[in-house]
Amino acid sequence: MNIDSFLHLFSHVSKRSKEVLEQQLQPFGVHAGQPYLLELLWERPEGLTVGEIADNLAVEAPSITRTVQRMGRQGLVEKHAHPTDARQVIVKLTAKGQALQQDIPQVLLDHQELTLAGMSDVERAFLMRLLKQMLKNMEDSPPAR
Repeated sequence: MNIDSFLHLFSHVSKRSKEVLEQQLQPFGVHAGQPYLLELLWERPEGLTVGEIADNLAVEAPSITRTVQRMGRQGLVEKHAHPTDARQVIVKLTAKGQALQQDIPQVLLDHQELTLAGMSDVERAFLMRLLKQMLKNMEDSPPAR
């Protein structure tokens, strides 16, 4: 495979973006995948089940379970008994998790601007269209056997 191949470059951009975002989030004690869960819970202060979080973020429930456990140890979220289903828990933000709403959105915006620097508005819009098409292509693809 050529080092300039699309898949190699796409993978490298993704990996490097995550590394840089991790560095930018470090002062806040947040890890690269966590802002998306924080954003979701900022919008839903009543909390969500692990399954609802997984559905909203298009991630497998076991990954969300691990993330919630880690964020619980960090003091960002807490689990509450589900009012009607003892098998489930409701995940809610702690005051510490809620307070991050003052800083994390700006960190994400700064990271986005760093990543897209040097691109015109037209190029940014075209890139978004291409990424959405790529995602659609893969969602429409039959599962591997």
